[in-house]
Amino acid sequence: MRLVLTLLLTLAAAPAWAEWVKVGENDHAFYYIDPATIRKNGDLRRVWEITDLKQRSKYGVMSRRVLNEYDCKEERQRILSLSTHSDPMANGRTISSDSEPSEWDYAPPNTSVQTILRIVCAK
Repeated sequence: MRLVLTLLLTLAAAPAWAEWVKVGENDHAFYYIDPATIRKNGDLRRVWEITDLKQRSKYGVMSRRVLNEYDCKEERQRILSLSTHSDPMANGRTISSDSEPSEWDYAPPNTSVQTILRIVCAK
């Protein structure tokens, strides 16, 4: 009985698992978002994303986990937080991380950035 109670308490206290949804692909990578993390503040949206590379980079990177912020009105985005990882889906060793927000950049047409912007701004 104690074991069951301990297991239930552990599961209840554990953070929610991300439900990554594939939103795009190109010759170099697969793109995912976690729709449960979309946050709205006026014309701005924030969402956690993962980019899985199809080939390991020369630095050993196989994936990137990014907190992106999108400006729906101006159709632009910036990175708020970024980490690179040695395995797909942001698993394995963390190779690098940065939490310094980038400059705003306009979403180029017909790219994963534009696709994700449209998805998160439709929410």
